[in-house]
Amino acid sequence: MGAEEPAFAMRERVACGAIIIELHGEMDILAEQELGPRMDALTERGRADIVIDLRRVTFLDASGLRLLIRARHRMLCRGGRLRVVRGVARVSRVMRVAGVEGAFTIVDAFPSVRTEEAGPQDGSVA
Repeated sequence: MGAEEPAFAMRERVACGAIIIELHGEMDILAEQELGPRMDALTERGRADIVIDLRRVTFLDASGLRLLIRARHRMLCRGGRLRVVRGVARVSRVMRVAGVEGAFTIVDAFPSVRTEEAGPQDGSVA
């Protein structure tokens, strides 16, 4: 990616009573290190429903998978609900080949009704 474009970003919002975490760009080791603490904070809030939207993820490796699996584990430990919005074919294939796709409740879309902000808008890192 160019110097002006972020390699990854994360945006949180609330819709239909759930925290929607929209991930953008490359979910690699740098993204995991930068976004991991923010994801951890969101999964600690006591919200029972989180949706992780992968539709704008362009790359997913083992570190990105670890980020998703950690969020799933944290939600299960708190009795919460975690759903994942299916990503592009390449991202879905990584999840399937890694054998983790079946561990998540995967949906094709999440309604984008009136939203409230759940936190910082942009976690872009260049």
